[in-house]
Amino acid sequence: MLRDPETVHPVNENKTWPDIRDTLREWRKDHVRCSERIVELGEYALTHYSSNLGNEKWAVYEQLCVAALDLCPSKMQVVNRCIQKLAEQFPSSLRVSMLEGLRLEYLKKWEEALEMYNSMIEYEPTFPAPYKRKVAIFKAQGKIADAVSELNTFLDTFSCEHESWLELADLYIGQQSYKQALFCVEELLLQYPHNHLYHQRYADILHTLGGKENLEASCKYYCKAAELNPSNVRALYGVLMSSSALASIGKVSAKVKSDHQTLAAWAADMIEEHYKAERVDKSVMLETVSVLDKLSPK
Repeated sequence: MLRDPETVHPVNENKTWPDIRDTLREWRKDHVRCSERIVELGEYALTHYSSNLGNEKWAVYEQLCVAALDLCPSKMQVVNRCIQKLAEQFPSSLRVSMLEGLRLEYLKKWEEALEMYNSMIEYEPTFPAPYKRKVAIFKAQGKIADAVSELNTFLDTFSCEHESWLELADLYIGQQSYKQALFCVEELLLQYPHNHLYHQRYADILHTLGGKENLEASCKYYCKAAELNPSNVRALYGVLMSSSALASIGKVSAKVKSDHQTLAAWAADMIEEHYKAERVDKSVMLETVSVLDKLSPK
């Protein structure tokens, strides 16, 4: 039986049924993760207005299931009910299998979840989600080497997945494999040469490696990041740190040392101007000026 579309939601007297429907749609479209509100509205919509939703109810079931997983164990019955309804309607759906895999992960049934994801990959090798969930499981188990191996396998097929390159770089950095991390960020720079954060990330790793050549390269990449985004204060600090370090190296000519000192002074001035423009608290400003004075080469 169809309900009056203007019926008011009892929890919120200002929300009518169309408001609830449109709100759930908007959250799905924008990937909003407000789990408690989604569960509240989703359960109400499916209980009272399933007929009004039509085929859209399956999207709401999926949305509700993911939100309810965030609220487990209190909402495990909701998760089970959603998966059951979706499995009955779509018995061969990979998306329903993904929800079942997430449920197994919550229950810490790692081997069962991995077995499910492996079968999904075998069935459809171009579906990226199970690869990523396998990486998440290995990380949760502390098996970083397996996570690295799985990410490399994934990136052999999905080489344009920039988030996975970033995650792989983080894993390598955690293992102090900085050269491998550099390779990951190089792939990102090839794909997104105008992204200031990737230039900054590359410079961070070079600076960590140390040595004259790496410091010179890090300084250039910090400068490029600051050029692409003048508000990137971290890049400006990077310019200051790397140029100051280069200026303090003994075996450099007077001109090279002077150039590095000039660059460091410019970075310090830019940082100070940024904090003034942002109207940062005076005590923070004084502390910043003190730090900049210590870092600047004499």
